[in-house]
Amino acid sequence: MSTDRINLIYVASIGRSGTTLFESMLGAHPHLATCGEVHLWPHEIMLGGVRPCGSGHYVQTCPFWQEMEARVDPLHQPRPQLHHFREHHDGGRTVRWRRWNDFEPGPLSPRIQAQIDQYGANNEALFRHFRDLVTERTGTRPEWIVDASKDPYRLLWLLRSGRFTIKVVHMVKHPCGFAYSVTKPWVQSPHWPSAVPRLYYTARQSTAWVIQNHLFGRIAEHHLTDDDYLLMQYETLASAPHDTFEQACQMIGVPYVPEAVTDFRDGSQFTIAGNPMRYEDRGIELDERWKHDLPPSSRSLARTITTVNRRSFGYA
Repeated sequence: MSTDRINLIYVASIGRSGTTLFESMLGAHPHLATCGEVHLWPHEIMLGGVRPCGSGHYVQTCPFWQEMEARVDPLHQPRPQLHHFREHHDGGRTVRWRRWNDFEPGPLSPRIQAQIDQYGANNEALFRHFRDLVTERTGTRPEWIVDASKDPYRLLWLLRSGRFTIKVVHMVKHPCGFAYSVTKPWVQSPHWPSAVPRLYYTARQSTAWVIQNHLFGRIAEHHLTDDDYLLMQYETLASAPHDTFEQACQMIGVPYVPEAVTDFRDGSQFTIAGNPMRYEDRGIELDERWKHDLPPSSRSLARTITTVNRRSFGYA
């Protein structure tokens, strides 16, 4: 194991919580470089490109990711590979009962630890080649690499591999705002004959909100120090972006650069996947349309299901 440890900023979230905005700010910081949702890279290769990367190209035509694949092909690494916790491009399992004990402190079985060690080695190779290639392309070696994969199981195994210095920013969004984000097709479309699909998906995604945020909380409790973990609400980031980003910079240990906030759309140069908002030209706006557009039935359902832990993340 190299003594030149990779410094990694992990954006932890269930998604639809302002992660693309925040990741873009990080990527626009001169000391940082973001690889986006890099655990999707193997799927992007296998499917021939699903979402454009930060350059606007798909991976098979992007010069940066073509060179990355030539240096470290994620589909030819030993198992478990980068997408171990991402069975499909559009999602992975929320509950993995066999991995539940991994979140507890203390040693694991030799078999599981060997898998974690290989997973860590595969990711270390990826991040080293990414850092080297960014340095070659920009002339500046990034101090920190940003991984916006968001998945709690991936974060846990990266931590337990012991190969990285990791800072975690855990992003959350009001459960009703999150429910609105994931059910907008049902809320906005006049063609759905009943509310059943909307309510079913509201219940399913609200349950996922509870579970994933709980898992990130267990990671923070058992595997991180207070200096290495920051809980960030989407509403705070969107309403006070400069102050919130400055707080994140302090936690990471890099100088606050206001231009990273104002020029955040320049921070997606090397990213894999992410929310399409990265290709728009709007400024930073607090989106709380759920307060008047989310049907009362969905609002009540989301609040009921998330009662178990939403106060832990700052929501009454």
